[in-house]
Amino acid sequence: MKIPVRHDYRNGHSIELLRSGESYFAACEKAIDEATKYIHFQTYIVDDDETGRRFVNALIRASERGVLVYFLLDAYGGSTFSKEMITMVENAGILFRKFSPGLITKGFQFSLRLHHKVLLVDGEVGIIGGMNVANRYHGTPDMKEWLDFAILIKGPECGQILLILKRLWNRTFIPRKERSRETLHFPTYFEDNVRVKVIQNNWYRNKIEILKSYRSALKHSHDRMIIFASYFLPGRNERKLLRNASLRGVDIKIVLSAESDARVFKRATNFLYDFILRNNIKIYEYVPSNLHAKVATVDGIWCTIGSYNMNHLSDYGSVETNANILDPGFSGQFEQLLLKIIKKDCRQITFKEYTKRKTWVFQLSDWFSYQMIRFMMRIMFLLTTRKSKPHSI
Repeated sequence: MKIPVRHDYRNGHSIELLRSGESYFAACEKAIDEATKYIHFQTYIVDDDETGRRFVNALIRASERGVLVYFLLDAYGGSTFSKEMITMVENAGILFRKFSPGLITKGFQFSLRLHHKVLLVDGEVGIIGGMNVANRYHGTPDMKEWLDFAILIKGPECGQILLILKRLWNRTFIPRKERSRETLHFPTYFEDNVRVKVIQNNWYRNKIEILKSYRSALKHSHDRMIIFASYFLPGRNERKLLRNASLRGVDIKIVLSAESDARVFKRATNFLYDFILRNNIKIYEYVPSNLHAKVATVDGIWCTIGSYNMNHLSDYGSVETNANILDPGFSGQFEQLLLKIIKKDCRQITFKEYTKRKTWVFQLSDWFSYQMIRFMMRIMFLLTTRKSKPHSI
């Protein structure tokens, strides 16, 4: 894979792959419990269940021992975060706010959602992924966890994570005493020397870095590419790039969920199966539970992990953060893990099998779902387009 010069990856990182389930939440809790100065935590959903209370209790413990805790939760996704839990965190001294709680708020247009899932501790440990804080991402004795991934980062790119989180927290008119003023002047460099770039999508601020990185990966892929996509509905340009990559001989595997929590979105994705299969791109469906992952690998040397879905909602209606890793050692191991999941837990959808599904009722339902989702995304695009230059924060 050829990497364009504009992708300025930084050296000196130590990274660790985290998978949904106990390992992810244990890593988050450990980082929070070791915090000594400050914590930034921003996410889409925190449920009032065992997993949500475990996470919140860790933040409360940190605040009670004098750590400054900033907790930003999306107003729409965070609707399950109970008033009781809000009272708990505020009484513990945690600085808590909801992102974009009204129809129109200062500096943000209606429908822009905080979709990323990011934890930063003391500017030294950053965790970026796709998991919300809820039992379904941890799993229970009666329910297998939804499949997803995150990356734990130590090194200089934690400064970029801090910058992203501060800009979202320090909105106009926030009280001065609640503003985040932390800086990272002297980052630690690690001998692992992994190259990392933390990027974001925030259409309101003219940031479409993750979309551009996916387009670049498709353009410059040489041999193979794996995409795990929870809500897969690429635009026309991305479909063209997928087709061109396949015509160049790139082996593309796309892994989707067999069953989804968003059934209309799943049916809209089904509408694209014909295009994907006719262009010799392989489709697999993950069977054990819902697939919530948003990751990709290219040629065993590059990968991306985070909250970004390949659809226009992530492009134009959500704040997203991903970590891109340019390292053959890590990316190669991650690629092997994804191949193992494909072999063990997925079923391949062949053109013959798809044709058997393809009744007129099936086609009509998929077409209608696809058109409805496209229409909704066009409306969302209009609502999130900037009307004027946003205030600097």
